[in-house]
Amino acid sequence: MNDPAPEQDTRPNQNAQNTGDTQNTGDTQNKGEKGTAEAYRVLARKYRPSRFDELIGQESLVRTLSNALEMGRLAHAFVLTGLRGIGKTTTARIIAKGLNCTGADGHGEPTLSPCGVCSSCTGIADGRHVDVIEMDAASNTGVDDVREIIDGVGYRPLSARYKIYIIDEVHMLSKNAFNALLKTLEEPPEAVKFIFATTEIRKVPVTVLSRCQRFDLRRVPMDMMVKHLASICGKEAITADEQALARIARAAEGSVRDALSMLDQAAALTADTITDAAVASILGQAGRQEALAITRHALAGETPSALEVMAAATGRGAEPQMVLRDMLDLLHLAARVAAGGGLGDAPEGEAESLKSMAATHGVARLARAWQITLKGHGELALAPDQAAAAEMVVIRLAHASTLPPPSDIIRKLEGKPPSSAAPTIAPTTTPTTSPASTPASTSEASAMTEMPPSQQQEEAVAQPQSVLQSAPQPQPQPQPQPEPEPEPATLAEPAPEPILAPEPVAETVPVPESLSQLASLFEDQGEPLLAALIRERVRPVVLEPGRLEFAPNGRIEPNVTREIAQCLTQWTGLRWGVAFSDAEGGQTLAEIDAEKKATAIASVSTHPLVAATLEAFPGASVSEIRPVEAESAPDDNADENTPDENTPDENTPDNPVDDAASGDDDHPLKAMEG
Repeated sequence: MNDPAPEQDTRPNQNAQNTGDTQNTGDTQNKGEKGTAEAYRVLARKYRPSRFDELIGQESLVRTLSNALEMGRLAHAFVLTGLRGIGKTTTARIIAKGLNCTGADGHGEPTLSPCGVCSSCTGIADGRHVDVIEMDAASNTGVDDVREIIDGVGYRPLSARYKIYIIDEVHMLSKNAFNALLKTLEEPPEAVKFIFATTEIRKVPVTVLSRCQRFDLRRVPMDMMVKHLASICGKEAITADEQALARIARAAEGSVRDALSMLDQAAALTADTITDAAVASILGQAGRQEALAITRHALAGETPSALEVMAAATGRGAEPQMVLRDMLDLLHLAARVAAGGGLGDAPEGEAESLKSMAATHGVARLARAWQITLKGHGELALAPDQAAAAEMVVIRLAHASTLPPPSDIIRKLEGKPPSSAAPTIAPTTTPTTSPASTPASTSEASAMTEMPPSQQQEEAVAQPQSVLQSAPQPQPQPQPQPEPEPEPATLAEPAPEPILAPEPVAETVPVPESLSQLASLFEDQGEPLLAALIRERVRPVVLEPGRLEFAPNGRIEPNVTREIAQCLTQWTGLRWGVAFSDAEGGQTLAEIDAEKKATAIASVSTHPLVAATLEAFPGASVSEIRPVEAESAPDDNADENTPDENTPDENTPDNPVDDAASGDDDHPLKAMEG
C-alpha cells in the first residue's frame, strides 16, 4: 500500500482532538514519522487508501469501474456491501474523488486515479466538499431526513462535476424512508450519483437493490493481509514476527481496519519486536504453539499432557473459546493436508507439524476430531465454567482418539477383519490344511438354513461333536465348491446366515389376503401403532402376496412403508414391496367399520322397544351396539328359576346387529345415550 495522500495530514490538530491520541514523542511505533512534532494518526487512518490502486483484494470492483469509465457506462447508483472494516466508505469516497477530480491543472476528466491535490480531492478527503454529502443512516433514519436529500437533488452541483450522496449503513433507514427515496433513486438528475454502503445487505429492500449496481467487497485473503501488514511494518520501522502477523491476519477475518488496529495495539505493547505471544495476550488467545501442543497430545491420547498445556494457557488469560478455535483451525489444515488439498493459508512455521499430524492420523480420525472440537466449541456458551468445559472437550477428544475407527467396528460386527488386516484372510481359503474346521463351519452354516427349527436346535446343541466328525462325512465335501480360492471375500458371507435361521418359522405365519387380515397380523405380532395406522390411513390399491400399494389417507411418514415391508418380510418369509400409490384406493378399515356401525344403529333404531325409548327420552340416540354374550356368569343371589331380562334365551342370536338387520322385533338394546 502506498503512503497516504497529502490531504490526509492537512488538519493535525483536529485529528488529534478526534482521536484523543498523544503527540509524537519518537516512540518505536512512530519511527517512520521523520521526527516531526505532529499528532499521531492511527495506522487505520494513516494508511487509508485514497486511490483505487491502493485497494487490496477488490480487483473485481476496480476492473468493473475502470471499464465503466472508459466506455461511459457509469451507473447512477451503487451499493457497496461487505463486513466491517473492509473499505466500503473508503471506496465510496474514492469513487466520489474519481468522478469529480479535475487534475492538477484543473482540466482533468473522471479517473480511477484521483490526483489528490485539486480542490475536489482535498475537499472530499477533508469531508468539507459542498457537493459530496455523507449521511449516516444509523442516526438519520426517518422520512424527514430523506426529504432533505430529495429536495437537494433538484439543484445542480455548485463546484463539482457531480453531486454525490454517500449514505452509510443504509439498511438502517425506515421502510417509509426507503419508499420515499425510490422514485428519486430510479430517475435522478444526470449530475447526481448515489453511493450506499451497508454491512447487512439482506435488510435493504429489493426495490432499492434493483435500482443500484451492487458490489460485494470480499474479505482480504490471509496471505495478502500478511503481506500488507508486513509492508506497513516496514514503512513504520516496526519489527514483527511472521507468526504474529499471521495471528493478526487470522483474527481480523479479512477486515483491514481490524488488522491495522490490532497491529497498532501490538506495536504499543512491545518495545522492540511484535511477537506471537504479545499478540496472543492482546487477543486473549493461547500461543499458536500451545494450541498445536494441545491438539497433538489429545490426538495421541495423552490426556494429562493436553490438560496441563490447556491449564497453562487459560491460566495466562487465554480465552477457552479462542483456544478451541485455534485447535479447529489446526485440525482443518491437517485434514486438508491428509486429503491432498495442501496447506492452504497455514504459516510456514506450522507446515512440518501439520504434515506430521496428517501422516500420523489420517483423514478419518482428523475429521472426527474436528467434529468433536466443533461441537464442544458450540457448547462452551452454555457452560457455567468455560475453562472446565474446554477441558472436557480435550478429554473427549483424547478418549475418542484411542477408539478404533467406525469402519473397523462395522467390519467386526459383520464378521470381517479390519481393513488393515484384510490380507490375513487368505490362509482361511485353503480347505486342504484344515478339513475339520473350515469346511465343517461352512457346511453347517449352509445346512442350518435348510433344516426345520427343531433340527436346527438339535444341530446347535450337537455342534461341537459335528465339527469333529464332519471330515469323514460326505456332506461337508461338496461345500467348498462355491468358495473358490480367487474369491476369499465369500468366506465372510456365510457368517450372518445363522441369524436368518428363524425365517422358516416366519413362513408359518399366513400371508394376509385382505386389509383386515393385514391389520390383525400387526396386532398379533405386537405392533399396535402400525396396526392402528393401517386401519385408519391405508386405502388399499393393490394387496397381493409380496406386494402392497395404497393411497395414504392423511399424512404418513415415508419410512413407514419401509417398516411395514420389513415386518411382513420377517413374519411371512416372503419379500414384500410396499409403496404409495396415486390411485384413489378403497376405503380404510376405519371407514368400513363406521359404515357398518351406522347401518346397524339405523336398523336397531327401528326396533319397537328402541323407538319407544327414543320417543320417551327426547334428544337420546343410539351410540353403540354391544353383542350379547352367549353365556353369563351365574349370580349367587339370583333365583335360578327367575329369568333375567338381560339373559338371552336359546333362540336369541349372538349378534344383535344381525338380528336388528333381519328385522327381529324381540331384539334387546344394550347401549344408548341420552
